[in-house]
Parts: sequence; C-alpha cells; structure tokens
Amino acid sequence: MTTNIERREYFRIRDRLPVEFRKISADEFSKLQDVIRYNATQVTDKINEVYFLRERMMQTENDQTSVIMSIINKKLDMIIDLLYQSKKSDTHYNRLIDVIISGSGIQFESDVLIHENDYVELKVVLPVFPYPTITALCQTIRSDVLEKNGFYSYDVAMRFLVINEKDRDLLINYVFLKERERVRLLKETAS
Repeated sequence: MTTNIERREYFRIRDRLPVEFRKISADEFSKLQDVIRYNATQVTDKINEVYFLRERMMQTENDQTSVIMSIINKKLDMIIDLLYQSKKSDTHYNRLIDVIISGSGIQFESDVLIHENDYVELKVVLPVFPYPTITALCQTIRSDVLEKNGFYSYDVAMRFLVINEKDRDLLINYVFLKERERVRLLKETAS
C-alpha cells in the first residue's frame, strides 16, 4: 500500500508581516546571490545602538515606563521607514500582509502579477526587537489567480533559493516563538 505522506523541511506559521518584494531578472539574481548568502542581516541599527545602550544604563530595574517607551520609539521608527520606502521606488512593492512563512519559503496574496518561475528579491521585517529585515532571493513556485468582487489578486508561493543561514535561523526562531504563543493561548482559553 502506497501512502502519500507530505514531509516538510521546516515548520510554518500564519502571520501578518511587513514584506517588500520586486521581480528580478536571472542576471540580477546572479549578481545578488553572493551578497545575500554571505552577508547576514544586521540585527541592530548603528545609529540607534548607542542611544539604546546609553538609555539602558540610565534605567533602573523598576523603570518599566522607560523600557516601554524605548520599544514604542523603535516601532515608530520602523513604521516611518516602511512608509518612506513604499514611496521611494516603483519597482519595489511594500505591503503589510497575511503570510504563511517558514524557513524554506513564503506564501501570500498579492495584487502584483508574479508568474511561476519568476525570480523575486524579498525582504521581510520580523516584528521582534531589534526588528531584523530578512533578505532572500526566491523563485515563485505557484501563482494562482483569485477573484473577489470583481477584483483580481494572486496567491503566490515562493521558495527561498538564496538566504543567509543566520537569517534563516532568525526566521526559524521567530516561527517557533509565534507557535509557542499560539499554543499558550490555546491552553489558556481551554482552561
């Protein structure tokens, strides 16, 4: 008896994340692959690094308000950066969208037509401090047309072909963090 068992290399989750992507040619893919593969994402931005270190030294253990304000400040900076980036380029598409993501790829609904086998440069911001941006070169493995109320969009699934292994580890850790949160919520609501 033959059974069709689906085996996945990485665990996946559903989430809502800021995503930036653009279609690239095979030549651009060749030029970018070594840059992305061998340069890990910087987890802290150098401009704010000194500011946050100085701020932490001044804080006492009981000063929760200061810690919360620092986190809110960093989140606002990230939102401003995302809004600015969405206006600066016609070839890059920025979206805060629902995704299914794992260490091996991503799936999301797009209003931009991306064909099967197209190469895509993809950046995903993980919403955990210090908000790393994971960059990967992908290939579209599926692009299905969706129609809702006369509007067309595309259900796009992409496989990460080139990603820095440290970035993949950050992504996998984020996926496990979100799954633990989901399981904890399920246990709390069941109790």
